[in-house]
Amino acid sequence: MALKAPDSYVYNGPRNSLLDNFMRDVPSTIHMFYNTVKYCGHRPAQKFADGQAWVTLTYNEFAERVENFGQGFMALGLEKGDRISIMSRTTPIWDWADYGGRAAGCAVNTIYPDDSSETIIFTTNHSEVSCICVENEELLEKVLRVWDEIPRVKFIIVMNDSYRSSLKRVMNMQELWDLGRQFKARHPNAYRRRWSSVTQDDLCSILYTSGTTGNQKGCPLTHKNILSSTLAVSQVSFYGNTIFDYNDVVFSILPLSHNWNRIDNHSACISYGGMIGYAQSPRTILQDLQEIKPTFVMLVARLWDRIWNGVAAQICSTPEGKSKYEWAIDVGHRVLETRMDENGVVNLTTDPTLYLDDALKAEFLKADAEVFAIFRYVFGGRVNKAYSGGALLPADLQKNYWGMNFPLLDGWGLTETASGCNMVQARCVRIGWEAPMMAGSNMEVKLDPDDNEILVRGDSVIKEYYKNPEETALSFTEDGWFRTGDIGEIDMDFLRIVDRKKAIIVLDTGKNVSPAHVELKFAKSPLVEQIVVIGDNRKYIAALIVPMYDAVIKMFKEKGIPFDESKLIYATVNGINTCIEVGEDLAAHPYLLELIEAEVEKVNEQLADFEAIKKFKIIPRKFTEERGELTPTLKIKNRIVFANYPDEIEELYK
Repeated sequence: MALKAPDSYVYNGPRNSLLDNFMRDVPSTIHMFYNTVKYCGHRPAQKFADGQAWVTLTYNEFAERVENFGQGFMALGLEKGDRISIMSRTTPIWDWADYGGRAAGCAVNTIYPDDSSETIIFTTNHSEVSCICVENEELLEKVLRVWDEIPRVKFIIVMNDSYRSSLKRVMNMQELWDLGRQFKARHPNAYRRRWSSVTQDDLCSILYTSGTTGNQKGCPLTHKNILSSTLAVSQVSFYGNTIFDYNDVVFSILPLSHNWNRIDNHSACISYGGMIGYAQSPRTILQDLQEIKPTFVMLVARLWDRIWNGVAAQICSTPEGKSKYEWAIDVGHRVLETRMDENGVVNLTTDPTLYLDDALKAEFLKADAEVFAIFRYVFGGRVNKAYSGGALLPADLQKNYWGMNFPLLDGWGLTETASGCNMVQARCVRIGWEAPMMAGSNMEVKLDPDDNEILVRGDSVIKEYYKNPEETALSFTEDGWFRTGDIGEIDMDFLRIVDRKKAIIVLDTGKNVSPAHVELKFAKSPLVEQIVVIGDNRKYIAALIVPMYDAVIKMFKEKGIPFDESKLIYATVNGINTCIEVGEDLAAHPYLLELIEAEVEKVNEQLADFEAIKKFKIIPRKFTEERGELTPTLKIKNRIVFANYPDEIEELYK
């Protein structure tokens, strides 16, 4: 018999008055940082690998390095409101430069290390960047190749001590710090005056997100936007979850170029004085988890899935292990069903054995000791808070983690909302649904009555797109609600994403890709007539491609390559007799594959690595209006194409 459900899942318990005063007492994110340094200066702040050894810095040591960067930027002549960009993997130095830039009153933007030259040029010029900080010489070379096309950039900082340059206005980190110390000797109070002058309404960062037409859109985030989102993490933790505090250790492996890790992980951790543990790389994630032993882990759905499957494969390497694994998962699922109320909602903060009969309790304790403990060990043995983001977490994976009482929660957010819109609370989780509306949060969520698009409004939401009034007008209602582009439904206070209104692909790594941006690159191809880009919730970008069969047939005949001409179907298109379908022998011919592969490679050279087409399938016939695949204006209806070619699409991901 299912547990009785409450009248409402919205939290209406006692509030944390310290959180209520947070925004009033902390004017900016750099004030937040120094507030933590004041009270937690002696406590560990950053743990990271330095060569063969792991190093831990206190908040006082963290602050010294932030000041070195901040004073260095001021020594270069950067003024309040100027723009800095960081191009680096996730490292502790990333945070030093980030908070140093904020302390200098600058807006700190981000560039992904694998961004294309085209993207670097556009975002750097569009946001008027004056200084770029790069991780290493490899990324320096990438910037130097386009330096002539980014004229506002006056300085490039290589964020290590080993690099030596004869180039004017290119320096290493130590050289920047030395300039900062000289600046401090001349102006001993200037740095504190500068960071103290930063306000909630000052620009903190311009982050770029994919636009539906290909050009990226700049999201200008103020300190208030980021503080509000940071506060929301603390509020969620108070409202029925394990509380975040200075004893927490967060695990950081996701890109700091993306606001989810930068805000919901790093900024939140700094706000309560916890420690950030930096993974060395995706290849070392399991070793890093053992070294860092986090209490809080944030990963994209793909990594949660990969780790689960990796551990499961180890357990199932013998017939006995496989049998034990399958039994334990079944026990976990039965326990989860017992813990559900009549609406399918579970409280993961209670003892998992609370409502079990003696037999099931004994089974669970045995499964926990013999199987579930292995999974906990893999994550370091101390995790009591965990989030998945980027792409949707598969329901079966949720059931597996929840069945062993592992608090893996799913979040939903956007660059425009300074990350999380609606973070799930462990006290009430429901498979396939986002969080119930949270009492005390500044974020409002509702559905557009016309099409059920999710609309949001609140202190963490941007007010406009940077220098883009057209997109701003399209994306905001007259009364200030932001149109998320996601179609949703709300049931019993829970929110569920059911479709994506905007044509943006979200890979399972969390990276956003504009299919229009990729498809437009083929507009001048002499051999590609139609293309549909695929990748939503997938590992990589793939494509269905319809070649220009008239041109292909001509090339085959010129080269004397035989094919079954009886399979050719022609139709009159725009008054011209055109081949609309060919036989499988031609569509699968190695010569055609070679031709199309060359076209794809030409386009991939113009794209970032995560945007590049990794696999493609040649379709033997054109997409047509008759089959519902085209609109009257001949735009491809992706959803219909996906429905017509499910096997071909699945084949691309095998």
